[in-house]
Amino acid sequence: MAAKGTFALILALAAAPALTAALTVEEAYENLGYGTLAEQCEAAEYLGVAGDKEALEPLIVALGDENLELRQCAAMALGELGSSRAIPALTRALKDRDRAVQWFAATALAKLGEPAAKALLAELRSDDEDAVVGAAIALGRMREPRAVDPLLELLSSPDLYVREQAIEALVAIGKPSVGPLVKTLGSAEPVAKKSAIVAVGRLADEKAAAALVRLLGEQDLAARHYATVALRDMGPDAYDVLEAALASRNPSTQKAACEILGFARDARAIEPVAALLDDDDESVRWTAAKTLGAIDGKYAVANLIRALQDPSPRVREVTVLALGKIGHFDAVRPLTAVAENDPDDAVRAAATDALAAIAGRK
Repeated sequence: MAAKGTFALILALAAAPALTAALTVEEAYENLGYGTLAEQCEAAEYLGVAGDKEALEPLIVALGDENLELRQCAAMALGELGSSRAIPALTRALKDRDRAVQWFAATALAKLGEPAAKALLAELRSDDEDAVVGAAIALGRMREPRAVDPLLELLSSPDLYVREQAIEALVAIGKPSVGPLVKTLGSAEPVAKKSAIVAVGRLADEKAAAALVRLLGEQDLAARHYATVALRDMGPDAYDVLEAALASRNPSTQKAACEILGFARDARAIEPVAALLDDDDESVRWTAAKTLGAIDGKYAVANLIRALQDPSPRVREVTVLALGKIGHFDAVRPLTAVAENDPDDAVRAAATDALAAIAGRK
C-alpha cells in the first residue's frame, strides 16, 4: 500500500473513536494478533490509548511485523502507551526500511521524553543514517538542548537528508541553537557553513540576523548568496539589522541590504535607502535607486527625482527606469526634461520609455 493510503488509514482510525471504544481488552488483543489490517491497527490504537502495560510486548511484536502499515500503527501506539521499556524496540525501529515507520518511531520516542533522550543522543553518532535521522527528528521534537553540538556535526554530512533533518532539529530546539550556529557561520567547511546559514535564517532571532548581515560583506559569493536568501526569508524580523547595514560603508553589505529591503517593499526603508543616493560609490547609488523603485510610493518618487541629477549615466538610467516602474504622475515633468536634455543617449531613451509607461497607466 502506498504511503498516502497508510496515512489515510491512520487518520481514519484516529477520527473514529467510537470504533475503539466499542472494543473490549480481550477483543483488542485478539484483533492485534489475528485480525485484518484495519482491525490490527484499531486494536493497537486502543491498547496504546488505554495505557494497558500488558500490551507492551504484543505491540513490540507488531513493531517487527512484515506489514509496514502495522509497524507504523504499533510505533504510534507505543508512543501513546508511554512505557520506557519500549525505548530499545523503538530505537531499533529508527533503522526500519520504511521511512514512515522511522518517523512514527521517532515521534513515539519524543513522547517518552527524558528516559529516551540518552538513547537518542547516542544514535546521533550512529553509523546508520536512518537511525541518525530518526534521532534528530525525535530530539528536535523534544527540544533537547544537549543535542545541539552533535546536530551541528551533522551539518557537514555528505547526505542531504541527514543535513536537512539536522537543520529542522536545530530550528525546533530554538534559542539554545542560536549561539553555536552563529559560531558555525565562521566555518571553513562550505557545506556546514551553508547548512548553518539556512538554520540561522529560520530562527528569526536578532543575534542570528546580525550574524547573517556580517556575511553580506564576505568575498565568498556562495555565503553572501545564502545569507541574502536567509535574511530575505526572515522578513520584518531582519529589518533593524538591515537598516543598520546600510550605513556599514562596505559596498557589498550596503548593496545586499538594499536589495533585501527592496524585495520586502518595506516603506520604513525609504529614508535610509534614499540617503545612499549621495554615497561615493556609484554601484551603491544605482542599487539604492533600484531599491526605491521596488519599494514604490510617493516618498520614493521624490527621492528618485533628486537622483536624476546624478553625475553617473548608469545611476540616472536606473533612476529613470525606477520612476517608470512606479508610474507616479509627479515624475512626468522631470522625466520629460531628462528625455529632452540629458547628455546620454541611453538615459534619454529610457526616459522616453518611462513616460510612455506612465501614460499607459492613465
